[in-house]
Amino acid sequence: MGCRPSTPEVVTVTPPDPPPSEAPSDPPPPKPRSYRPSIASLQIPTYQDDLSSECMSDRSTDQEVQENQDYLCGTDVSLQWLLQTFADKFNKNFEEEPQWITERLNRPKWDEYATSTVLRVTFGWEDEELPKSVVLKTLASKDLRDDEEAKYHYLMFKRECNVYDWTQKYSRLPSPRIFHIKRQTKDFSGVVVMEDIGERGVQQDAIKGLSVDAVRDLLRHLAVLHTVSMKHTGWSTTVADLPPSYYAYLVANYHDMMNFFERHDVDHSRFVETAKYFSAEYLQVTSTEAAEKLPPRVFVHGEPYASNVFIVNDSKDHRVAAVIDWTESHSGCFGEDIAKAICWNLSTKDRLDCTTALLEEYHAHLVANSPEDYHITMDVVRKAFDTFFPLAMVTFFSKVIATKNKEDIEPMIERAKGLIQNVYTMSKLLEG
Repeated sequence: MGCRPSTPEVVTVTPPDPPPSEAPSDPPPPKPRSYRPSIASLQIPTYQDDLSSECMSDRSTDQEVQENQDYLCGTDVSLQWLLQTFADKFNKNFEEEPQWITERLNRPKWDEYATSTVLRVTFGWEDEELPKSVVLKTLASKDLRDDEEAKYHYLMFKRECNVYDWTQKYSRLPSPRIFHIKRQTKDFSGVVVMEDIGERGVQQDAIKGLSVDAVRDLLRHLAVLHTVSMKHTGWSTTVADLPPSYYAYLVANYHDMMNFFERHDVDHSRFVETAKYFSAEYLQVTSTEAAEKLPPRVFVHGEPYASNVFIVNDSKDHRVAAVIDWTESHSGCFGEDIAKAICWNLSTKDRLDCTTALLEEYHAHLVANSPEDYHITMDVVRKAFDTFFPLAMVTFFSKVIATKNKEDIEPMIERAKGLIQNVYTMSKLLEG
């Protein structure tokens, strides 16, 4: 970072009051329906809106037909619907149902801020033209709730569907292959059927972070994403800005963050100096408006987090196979992605030692693939990284708090402590 510690003159600043955050009340039990035994858990339900007129549900309203459906883990998705989707996609005829296993990949508690249910379905067929397994992402558990949080989850799922529609047009993008997207309707929660990247890559550990080589290749993929979005701008009409509630949620636990890290030896003066960054308004303005001062405006992935990165099986140089979770994609500045990729995933030592070299390599990929009329200098790349450095710190603190009850999270805590120390130093230097 090039930052040097200085003796601080503590200035008293009143930390911002976080937006109110109330845990949802215990939900009612799900409606009984016929499905084979599997892991079940509470999920946010569907939310009816304009999409109900776009696509009618494939599910019959005939009670006898519904009772013969094998619903997967209590969702609105049945095995029979999935097999019919494959039959149409691959021009196959299934005379009998194959053996199959369903696994729940995300298991949030009832009061966690989850936006979807993620399942893996593994099939016993021998046909090499068919995928051995697929991953389904759906809103699931219909009609359990109908409130503002459910609306938020629906909107986030809708935006991810729009994003996947766009990414499938460009083979160079690091998104998973999408087999089918069924939009939400009045009677169906909506589902994305995608490849199981676990067949060709290893999902990385958010607590451990990424190696320098992995971050280097991740930045290369992000450069491809950013330059493709410069050349092909159709995404800008379908991918909206993130809602204000998204940024409010990130800082809702500000006092919990402060108390947690002060218990882990972060001096209170660090929070006094950096309080201005723990603001929903700061996060939203920086994320949405920075591209005006640091053009061009690009497609931002928004979540280049280790757990969303799959590394190619047996890859000695830690090459990225794919990046998942495009829910928080939006229009913005490339600096957001590169700052998060480096700050969220690298140890403090690796970050301080390698940031400049990593930014230079990202810049080289950006220049090599950008349209001819774009002239982005290394100085602009560095400035964009520095602009989003405090935002990367705040959003990473939110992730640490979300995992604070897990075991062995010390590597995450140490990364966060290094970030707030550097932001503190930068802020003091800017004050003169």
